[in-house]
Amino acid sequence: MSKKSVEQKHSETAISAALYRTIANKEFGNEKFGPDYLAQYFLPPHFRFFVGWKKIRAYVKRKFNKFSPGIHEYIIARTAYFDSVFIDALNEKVPQIVICGAGYDSRAYRFSNLAAATNIFELDVATTQHRKKKCLRKAKVNIPKSVTFVPINFNRESLRDVLGKAGFDHHKKTVFLWEGVIYYLEAESVDATLNFVSQCLHHETVILFDYIISTSAENSDYYGAKEFLQTMKKQHGSERLMFAIEEGKIESFLKHRGLRMVENLDNEDIEKKILLDENGILMGKITGLFRFLMASPESENSKKTLVSSKEEY
Repeated sequence: MSKKSVEQKHSETAISAALYRTIANKEFGNEKFGPDYLAQYFLPPHFRFFVGWKKIRAYVKRKFNKFSPGIHEYIIARTAYFDSVFIDALNEKVPQIVICGAGYDSRAYRFSNLAAATNIFELDVATTQHRKKKCLRKAKVNIPKSVTFVPINFNRESLRDVLGKAGFDHHKKTVFLWEGVIYYLEAESVDATLNFVSQCLHHETVILFDYIISTSAENSDYYGAKEFLQTMKKQHGSERLMFAIEEGKIESFLKHRGLRMVENLDNEDIEKKILLDENGILMGKITGLFRFLMASPESENSKKTLVSSKEEY
C-alpha cells in the first residue's frame, strides 16, 4: 500500500471504481447495469487484459464480495443514478455541470453528442487529471470542447477561486455531481463545497452526492459495513474515510449549510429504485452505509448562517 497522498500520485480508489464499472460493462453491457464502456481504458494494462476473461471476472467478484459485500452492486447503482441525472441535465440544456472529484468519470465523453449546450467542468487533483487525459489520448477518445479540466486540492484550495478562474458563472443554473468523494474529505472541505453551492444565484441549481452514515466496524448491523470499513482502513490508507453524517440528521445538516433536501435515498430505496431487473427481481444488496442525496440552495430569504465546520454530525 502506497503512503503517498493523492496529490503526489493518481487516486487508487478512482482506479478501483473504474475496475468495478469495467466488470459491470463486461458482465451486463447494457445502459442500466453496465453502461461505462470507457472505464476499461483507465485501468492498468494488466488489469484490462485479465478482466477480459470471464473466469477471472468471477474470481474478482468473489473477492469483492468477501472483502466488501455489496460494494460491486453499489457502484452499479451509483453509476446508473448519476448517469440519469447527467443525461437529464444535458437534455434540459442546463448551462453548466460541475463534476467535483471527477476521477475517471467518463460521462462527458460517453454522452458528448448531447453536450453541445452545456459547459462541463471536471475538478480533481492534478495527478489524477494528468493520467486521465493521457489514458483518453491513448484510447483515441476525443476530449470535447465543452470540457474544462480544473485542477484542485479540495482540502486546501477555494472552490470559488479555482472555478472562477475557469469561467464558472454563479448566475447560471448548474448541476453539481459529487460522486464517491465526500467521505474522503475533511469536514472543513465538505462545508466549503456545500457553502459554495448554497451561494449560487440560480434557484434551480442542484448538487447530487453520495455519503455514508456514521457507524463503526465493531457496532454496525448494516449489510457489508464491517467488512467495508475494515477493508478501507487496511488497503486505502492514503485515501482513508474521514467524513460521515449521522442517520436521520441529513435535513438539519443541509439546513445549517444553506441547502434544502430535494431527494434522499437510503440503501433500501437505492435497491428498489435502481437494482431491480426486468422481472422485478433484486440483482443484489448494496453495502448498507451508503446514501444518495440531492439538494438545492435555499431561497435568499430563508438562508441561514452556516454553522462552524467543527460541528459534529
